[in-house]
Amino acid sequence: MTVLVPLKRMSALTTLFTTGKAGRSGARRCYKRLWMLAPFVFLTGCSYLDIHDTFQEETPEQVESEGKLYDSIKGIKCQSLKFPEGKSRARVVVNEFTSRLKQPSGETPFLAFKLPETGVHKVIIDSYVIKEGDQEALFYPEIVLLDKKGSIVGRVPKSQVKYRKPGFTTPEGIEAQFVVDNRIPSAERATCMLIYTTDALRQGKTTLINEQVAFAKARGVVPPPVPDPVALHGIQGHLGITMKSSGAFTSEVVPLPVATSMTALTADLPPAVEDSFSKEVKQHYVDAVNKSLKSGSISHALDARSELRNIVRATEGYFVSQYGKSAEQLSAPKAPDNKAGYAGKVLYHYQMQIADHLKSGQGAAALQTVDQVKSIQEEVDQLFNK
Repeated sequence: MTVLVPLKRMSALTTLFTTGKAGRSGARRCYKRLWMLAPFVFLTGCSYLDIHDTFQEETPEQVESEGKLYDSIKGIKCQSLKFPEGKSRARVVVNEFTSRLKQPSGETPFLAFKLPETGVHKVIIDSYVIKEGDQEALFYPEIVLLDKKGSIVGRVPKSQVKYRKPGFTTPEGIEAQFVVDNRIPSAERATCMLIYTTDALRQGKTTLINEQVAFAKARGVVPPPVPDPVALHGIQGHLGITMKSSGAFTSEVVPLPVATSMTALTADLPPAVEDSFSKEVKQHYVDAVNKSLKSGSISHALDARSELRNIVRATEGYFVSQYGKSAEQLSAPKAPDNKAGYAGKVLYHYQMQIADHLKSGQGAAALQTVDQVKSIQEEVDQLFNK
């Protein structure tokens, strides 16, 4: 059931949420409070937006914000997120060049994006699992909404940020969904979306799907006694931001625009051409998985797929860590040793390809390399459903 979940002005929310009333469950209490609060955000389930005063209530100045460190939200300019033509989804990299915001407990990378000031808008924020060294990681977001004065008017609750299993066309990660309704007086509308993380969130981890256990359960057999992998919460990541608008005022909505502090990878790229090396890689893993499945060696098939997924995550992790650096600052990929095997050679090839593109200033081409190796993984994933 979708219900209206109200937001209050900051001055009135402190008492309501610190008394614990907002945490009480039950549809009766939710509907009882609907008449007294504005603006509104549609969220799944009957829960209030959890609003804590993480930031000071200040009015931001309209200044540039690329790669800078801010003492508070004062001075942050909410930038436009530009989508590819005809698309409603943009991709954003969070890395060492992302602007930082000071908090009482430390610093956090942040994104500040404009929200259309009229209409109803469904927002989906995906944060994908990447590889940092030998460990899976992701950027676990905290999301608050600001009005024109820079005051916090709402926070997306943790219940709206959920793990998402990997699919054929969707990578593994976490997803936050919420709907902003700006069909209200202009002074009360949420006009900016602030995405950041906290010390508390960075201490957490997200449990991922164990391929062998999932496959065994799907086939109705006893799963092997192996632990689930986890992704640590960090300060780097690869995000996808989607916005779809509807409602009576959509004709007036200004296209949702990305902060200069984070460059959105939104070029309308032509389809990636599969080179001979990628064809060889795809054939290698397709043959390995097919041969193992036909012989009934499920564990070997899953091992091959896991090896390929590690290549994908490490490739994307390298891209995230290097994107935005000058040619002189780029860190060269580590050449594989004799123990790295075929997977090490494949990873080195793709990382070198990304490095070459970034050195020549071709960020979009580097992103295409990431997409190309992901497409190989998607094709291999489909073999398990035949």
